[in-house]
Amino acid sequence: MSVQGRRPVCRMCIFKVSRVDAAWAVLVLVLLTPLAVVSEDEESLPKFIENVPNITVTVGRDALLPCTVEQLKGFKVAWVQVDTQTILTIHKQVITRNPRIALLHNDHRTWHLELKNVREKDRGWYMCQVNTDPMRYRQGYVDVVVPPDIIDRESSGDLTIREGQDVTLTCRAKGHPNPSIVWRREDNQDIVLDTDKTGNAHFINDTSTMVPVIDGTDVGAVGGAAGGRDGGVVGGAERVVEGESLHMRKVSRLQMGSYLCIASNGIPPSISKRTQLRVQFPPVAWVPQQLEGAYLGQELTIECHTEAFPKSINYWTNTNGDMIVSDDRYEPIVAESSYKVYMKLRIRRVEPQDIGTFRCIAKNSLGETDGAIRVYERKKYENYLHPKGINDLTDQHRHTKTHDSKESGHRSNTHHGRRPTYGSSLGHDSAPCCHASAASVASLTLAALLAHWAARSLATPQL
Repeated sequence: MSVQGRRPVCRMCIFKVSRVDAAWAVLVLVLLTPLAVVSEDEESLPKFIENVPNITVTVGRDALLPCTVEQLKGFKVAWVQVDTQTILTIHKQVITRNPRIALLHNDHRTWHLELKNVREKDRGWYMCQVNTDPMRYRQGYVDVVVPPDIIDRESSGDLTIREGQDVTLTCRAKGHPNPSIVWRREDNQDIVLDTDKTGNAHFINDTSTMVPVIDGTDVGAVGGAAGGRDGGVVGGAERVVEGESLHMRKVSRLQMGSYLCIASNGIPPSISKRTQLRVQFPPVAWVPQQLEGAYLGQELTIECHTEAFPKSINYWTNTNGDMIVSDDRYEPIVAESSYKVYMKLRIRRVEPQDIGTFRCIAKNSLGETDGAIRVYERKKYENYLHPKGINDLTDQHRHTKTHDSKESGHRSNTHHGRRPTYGSSLGHDSAPCCHASAASVASLTLAALLAHWAARSLATPQL
């Protein structure tokens, strides 16, 4: 055959094939050739001092798999990752290109495999083997545990819903072993799962005020939560709820707050994710005292409670319906807590134009409401606890008699300066007197009736 007819030869290809073939040939010779000592008796063959242990290591830590062999003589020791059938080391050489794999050995007995910065893919069986015929080996399992981690893209973020709707919060987590998930409220109150089972929250409208009511009980605008320490309701509420999903029916404003999803699998640290639940509702108002009496010129403070979400605009109006701003006579005071607002109006000096109806107003994007407080004028001489009546007239008559007695030169036992006595308190000197006078009048009246009846009986002619 001529030179022109020959096929071109790739020298680089021959080189590559030759290197691969040579590597496999060396590997086979090392692993399978017993170096002419296979004919020795059983007692002279290599022996494992102990089994390769099963170990558990946290991801990111280092792991060490010990392997101790006696009477190795001319045999070779190799480490193999069983699951992937990967040869890691042969005798004193590290075969794998994984830089996290190292071999620790000395005195021809110890052949320890070191795994640095362990990853999840390192989980599995590892074999320490000696190239006897038949092959001798020991193997151990490496379990790589992973602390829990919450998968944000598969978990609920902050939510805003309307009052009365259902809501489901979801939390997904990964880790090894599989994490367990529990839900808690950040404020440590009970989680109300079903409003129907804890008391159906609704509102009654009483002219100018709307009062929140649960099962017929007025909880007011500052009432406690339905469930837990404040509300005292236990049915349909749990302190801790297990599972990836938290489902709540007919959510009310009392369930507004931060919820914690806590994932744990026994591998520290546990992890949590906060989800803020916001419940929207139109404003409501509650007035503790709807009628206030005041003297002209005195200082008076009226108050009002409101609830709303989104946050409301709150202000007072005077008897003419005009908005009240802070000045030398009026001082509006507002204290906010979550969705609750406590409003006070301090009137430093009551004047005639303040006699009438003041209103506390609350507005947000969902509506508005108001609470009315009527201020009436009290006269200077009025005692709102003890209105003027027969006791006042009696006391006035006693003072008149005392004055007349003094003028005529007669002495009197009436005490001067004593405040009028109301009721029958035994702590006042006049009480026994009053009781005695009443008894005397009753006795005299009865005696007069008996005498009149006897006279009529005698005057009646006998038939």
